[in-house]
Amino acid sequence: MVVRLYVMTVALVGLVCVAQAARSASFGAVDPLMFVILVLLAAVTQRMPVFLFRSSAISVSFAAVIASYVLYGTGVAVFVSLFQAGVNAFTPTRKPLVKAAFNAGSLATSAFVGGELFALLSPERGDILSTCVAVAASALGYFLVNTSLTAGVIALSERQGFLQVWRSNYAWMPLNFLATAAQGAALALASQALGVFGVLVFTLPLAVAWYSFRLYMSKSSEVRQRNAELQSVNEMLRRTNDRLEESHLSVIGALIGALEAKENSRALAAARTMALSVATAERLSCSEDEIAAIKLGALFHDIGTIGVPETVLRKPGALDDREWQEVRAHSSIGANLLSNVPMLERVRPIVLSHHERYDGSGYPQGLREDQIPLAAQIIAVADAFAAMTEGRPYRLAMSQPDAVHELRANAGTQFNPVVVEAFIAILSHERKGAVHESAQVFQQALEAVKVRVF
Repeated sequence: MVVRLYVMTVALVGLVCVAQAARSASFGAVDPLMFVILVLLAAVTQRMPVFLFRSSAISVSFAAVIASYVLYGTGVAVFVSLFQAGVNAFTPTRKPLVKAAFNAGSLATSAFVGGELFALLSPERGDILSTCVAVAASALGYFLVNTSLTAGVIALSERQGFLQVWRSNYAWMPLNFLATAAQGAALALASQALGVFGVLVFTLPLAVAWYSFRLYMSKSSEVRQRNAELQSVNEMLRRTNDRLEESHLSVIGALIGALEAKENSRALAAARTMALSVATAERLSCSEDEIAAIKLGALFHDIGTIGVPETVLRKPGALDDREWQEVRAHSSIGANLLSNVPMLERVRPIVLSHHERYDGSGYPQGLREDQIPLAAQIIAVADAFAAMTEGRPYRLAMSQPDAVHELRANAGTQFNPVVVEAFIAILSHERKGAVHESAQVFQQALEAVKVRVF
């Protein structure tokens, strides 16, 4: 409704301009042959427009309009613009009546504004400099009116900003437009000086101007097409990367599920490790992002044991050197698994270093003190406590007091003393039933990872 109202308003304004032109036109002073040439020039050039990036087009026919008002005034220029509109109504295909009315109104209004600006500046006949200034000013007025009216209807119909549409379609054109306008003025001056021969001579530069418009748009369209293709390829690569990332994550989730299925007690220990690690991190005033990383780190920290033989993991006696090497490889194996999932990049250093020791005697890199991520230090304490209080094939489970004593005994060597004290403080306030609750939290996190691909 708004678009139709806008179109009819432009058509009505154009009709008013035509009426005013009919009153002011002085056809008695017009050379009939020259008028026919101007009309034919406007019609032929309008028949070969250069199409822009959207539903608009431009032609060099406005040069004939400019020549018309330079030679004979605004009235004749408006009537020449009507021939433009008549050809435009059928070029390249027949247009609906509403669109034809809009184009006629736009062209007539542009010609009227350009002609009146030229008349207002009223250069003296023969004054080339004043004529050029007047032509430039009037051509600029013609250009702004014509392109603004067209940009307005595009912006309304496509629900975009007016300035965005105008810049996209027309911001590059003023210099080209003024150059073509100069050709129109030269055509008029040549007509005054040399007659029809001068018109024919100065028609050739109009052909050059038309070709320059077309060549520019052809190259610009190629560039836009290539940019669109690149954007399409980039979007396809992004979607492919997302699918690969989700696939890696789902595989890791399946591996965790396999570990859980193999040994339910291990899942329960991991659940409590996660809960105690998070509580310790909160006590140490870690940020929300750090706590989120700790939660995932606790979930994934032993994922690498999937690559350790089950006979080694369940061996009832002491491990030999080769078996210890296999066990120690699990942190590197886990980190390598996570390296394929960019969204888990923050978790990978935690998994890699959760067996580093505070005094630098840990593995796999021999990091010490602040070189070890705080999240890994927290998980190391919680994991050690869970391991000590859980029975193994080769030893009985420790009591909680004995495990706490062992933690304190190794503070400053194996563990960060500050983390140990924060962890023990958490233990002293741990509620009954917390193990069951932590198992639920662990299970929710596990399920979230498993179904991430869907």
